[in-house]
Amino acid sequence: MSPIDRLFPYRRETDGFELFAFPHVAAGPTLFHSLRETAGEAGISVTGALLPGRGRRVREAPHRSIPSLLAEIEEAARCDDFAAFSGDYGLLGHCSGSLVALEIARLLVRLPCANPQLLVVCSCRPPELVPDTGTSRLSREDMFARTAALGGLPDALLADRDFLDLLERPMRADWEVFDGYVHTGSPALPVPILTARGADDPTVPAAEQPLWKAQTRALFRSVELKTDHWMLSDEGSRALTHEIAATLSAIRG
Repeated sequence: MSPIDRLFPYRRETDGFELFAFPHVAAGPTLFHSLRETAGEAGISVTGALLPGRGRRVREAPHRSIPSLLAEIEEAARCDDFAAFSGDYGLLGHCSGSLVALEIARLLVRLPCANPQLLVVCSCRPPELVPDTGTSRLSREDMFARTAALGGLPDALLADRDFLDLLERPMRADWEVFDGYVHTGSPALPVPILTARGADDPTVPAAEQPLWKAQTRALFRSVELKTDHWMLSDEGSRALTHEIAATLSAIRG
């Protein structure tokens, strides 16, 4: 299996617009199941990333820093002769995955490939306001409890010790990436940005969302959906698909 296929194992062939999607802490491609279905109906192919330490890559060591993650992306892109990033494509992230998508966008505009045509940021504070939560340094039990309290881990799974044994390593690594994130004040991207927050999300204040505009010198849109932080439900995915399609229409004129 090629590095790009290992990173995106459920990728479908498409002649339309493709969104490479990056999940929140400890999640995988299944996070985007509803969005994949609704976006597909609008001619948008959603391709979820499978990062090391989970799913069929469970035996691989998870990334513990942004530079490590970006190194995998660059290697996969180069081995693929940049084919995956040569057509009509964009990047999407949910929560902490939005920071990953932002940094990948910065990487790709430096590489000899096509620039992303859109960056979709879901449920994420602006990079300069992302805090060190300290979650990565908590005990196993406290880390799981805090993640569950945020809604990122169903309470029912807290009783499944075998599942938690598998989840601990990638979850802690992902929290290390998030807690160790440093905003560098990089130049604004030549990539349009759409930010989406849930109206009932107390962790992502509405007043902060316009600050994302500083990350682009292209089109910027910020929308609010009738969801909470976990906006990728069936209903939320339909609303998000509508906003993505509207943004692509605006970009294309």
